[in-house]
Amino acid sequence: MTTSLESGRAAILARLLRMPLAVRFVNRKVFGTGSGSKDEVVTNSRLILIIEGEMSYDMEHQTYHLKAGTQFFVPAWVRRMWRVAPGRICEIAWCEFDDDSPDTNVTGCLHRDLRPAEFLREKKSHLELFRLYQKSNDSDDVALMRLGMEAMLKAALGRFWMQAEDQPGSRASVTASFLHPAVKRALRLLERDYHERDVLERVYADGELTPNYFRKHFKDGMKCSPQEYLQRLRLRHARHLIHSTQWQQKRIAAEVGYDDPLYFSRLYTRFWGHSPSEERTLIERQR
Repeated sequence: MTTSLESGRAAILARLLRMPLAVRFVNRKVFGTGSGSKDEVVTNSRLILIIEGEMSYDMEHQTYHLKAGTQFFVPAWVRRMWRVAPGRICEIAWCEFDDDSPDTNVTGCLHRDLRPAEFLREKKSHLELFRLYQKSNDSDDVALMRLGMEAMLKAALGRFWMQAEDQPGSRASVTASFLHPAVKRALRLLERDYHERDVLERVYADGELTPNYFRKHFKDGMKCSPQEYLQRLRLRHARHLIHSTQWQQKRIAAEVGYDDPLYFSRLYTRFWGHSPSEERTLIERQR
């Protein structure tokens, strides 16, 4: 007999395969001992493959211990936090993507433990997706590249969802998101237009809630203010640009929404613990 949970997953898979999916970010990276993220709500979905090592991943305040050879799914609009164990490293490959209907998600850890042949296949699939993502940043035919990435992502999701299981101890369920609709709209706008100088003004101009009431809903859901969330988006993208381009600091500051490079440098140092110039020096030493 098909359970309601299985029916819910089947419906979500059907939705993911039928609706447009927009690949937002693809990467593969080694994280050192103690690396991790803050407690935060993610606004896009992620398909993650652990290449080497182990990590703990907290979703909706339930912790899962995951190891190399595991592929797992993090749905949009869940609260999450992750950490690499002290004395260990962890290499992961992941893809972040948006779909047009984020209002219903699976919470709890859905994963699959890959056999050696499957593990090699998923590593190869991710590498092909990563290369296409890199090409799309410089391609004249961005629309075609996006279609190619969408096709590869949907194939990977199809393979995953056909074999996905609950993590032992998980209370996976189909549930509605807890965020206020006005906060969801704000997050989508901030994620898309964080580099625009007037993006916060446009967020507050939504009109459904008064500014004070909106800030309260935002902070209740995101554990930070809209201004702090915007700053986080900008400084994370700035770090990506430092690693992926040779642009000068002034250009990077302008690209992420700051007209004053000195102010940008102070914010960057406070957020990351070192200046943009020190970040670039660290990169050069590692090459």
